[in-house]
Amino acid sequence: MINLDEEKTAFENISCTSLQDKMTILNLLGMLGLPYDKAQQKVANLSGGERVRLSLAKVLLADANLLILDEPTNFLDMAAIEALETFLKEYEGSVLLVSHDQQFVETSVHSQWEIVQACLVKKS
Repeated sequence: MINLDEEKTAFENISCTSLQDKMTILNLLGMLGLPYDKAQQKVANLSGGERVRLSLAKVLLADANLLILDEPTNFLDMAAIEALETFLKEYEGSVLLVSHDQQFVETSVHSQWEIVQACLVKKS
């Protein structure tokens, strides 16, 4: 899990490293299951699942051209998974995604590649 400052609020943990505006941050947090009241709580007061969602939001809102996501749907409910799918469809950078959830992968990405016999092959 990404480092979170337990003395800062969920919102502050993201806003100190993200170039996104307040509404974008709060909207994504809400879509991932951390509504405004939770976004204003110190990380120390969040549950383990809420910290996972906050960490995911922090990664997604970082100023990055490449996201590397390993099983990002773990610990997410259906609403949060759908929010993540929407985010990834609109993401302008590249995404390296590992997931056993084939429906999530097919919904979230524009193209898929597989490693087959030590070769990288575009999935048709």
